[in-house]
Amino acid sequence: MKVLIAIDSFKGCASSYELAQHIKKGILKVYQEAKVVVCSIADGGEGTVEALSLSDGAKLISTTCKDPLENDIEATYTILKDGVGVIEMASASGLPLVPLAKRNPSITTTYGTGDLIKDAIKRGVREFIVGIGGSATNDAGLGMLRSFGFVFLDKSGHEISLAKDLGKIVKIDKSKSLKELKECKFMVACDVNNPLFGKNGAARIYAKQKGAANTMVLELDEQLRLFAEVVKKEYGKDFANCAGSGAAGGLGFGFLSFLNCELKSGIKIILEQLEIESKIKDADFVITGEGKIDKQSSMGKVIHGIGSVCKGYSVPCIALSGNSYEADFSVNEVGVTSYFSILNSPLSLTEAMDRQNTLSLIAKESEQLFRLIKASRQI
Repeated sequence: MKVLIAIDSFKGCASSYELAQHIKKGILKVYQEAKVVVCSIADGGEGTVEALSLSDGAKLISTTCKDPLENDIEATYTILKDGVGVIEMASASGLPLVPLAKRNPSITTTYGTGDLIKDAIKRGVREFIVGIGGSATNDAGLGMLRSFGFVFLDKSGHEISLAKDLGKIVKIDKSKSLKELKECKFMVACDVNNPLFGKNGAARIYAKQKGAANTMVLELDEQLRLFAEVVKKEYGKDFANCAGSGAAGGLGFGFLSFLNCELKSGIKIILEQLEIESKIKDADFVITGEGKIDKQSSMGKVIHGIGSVCKGYSVPCIALSGNSYEADFSVNEVGVTSYFSILNSPLSLTEAMDRQNTLSLIAKESEQLFRLIKASRQI
């Protein structure tokens, strides 16, 4: 029997690799001779660097960069064996890096994301996978581009550096920008369809959760609109209405307008990079899952990606989670044969999120599932 385990991390609780290893333990208690293949996975957001750093030949790199308030921090990214750099913008520009009392998307910056990319470029990387979920910012990539050497000037020739001043930009000077950028290709993992500005734009949909009050939301939206006009005038490019340009506070727009970039579903990028299809097609069973299975699980998450491939090869796919209360039949429709919660008794949230509890429970659930599978095969 061959079993592939490709489960997402349970956010804030246990990593993809830890979960997979404990699922493997449960399976091997029942099928000692089974071939169990572990594939750490993520959907292009949080956990992507960690998951891909475990692939063969990958290197995890640590470097100093700026956080959203431009303090120095240490962050990590991965260089895969084929030389592709994998970066999570949240590791440098993410919301959890900003204390609640200091959250303010009019001044937070993506400068640190540019720092990570620059460091990788210096190491010879020219192809990138960049996950852009979980940002603390609304600067349309201004900070990242400044890190690359782009200069944004107002009518008096003063440099603009903050999201709240995007609308003051009248000139963009790229003469001092990194020359190597012309050689670079960016595959940006983006799973939202928001345009840059407007009622469904970056500021109006996401700025409140980043610390913006109602008046600031409207001001930021206007700043993004004015910035898009300048970019269109300077470069003849108009990506403001492209799906995903509003992702990560407009970082999607920054990538599209200034760099050689393609926005793509995060899980599709990861499945291709890990060659998941070749691992699934001859499997007897596939185990996947995430911390919470709900209606969104069938909309571009790990479960959707894995289930779809399994469906194509008629391979049974079992999904495990900490909470599946809000799941519905849509999860089955995308290729998940059945889904289960690993919780078998009432627990507080703290108890349920405890790492050791989770790992113990998922090992037990896996063992019981494969006891059932073994019994059914003997009938």
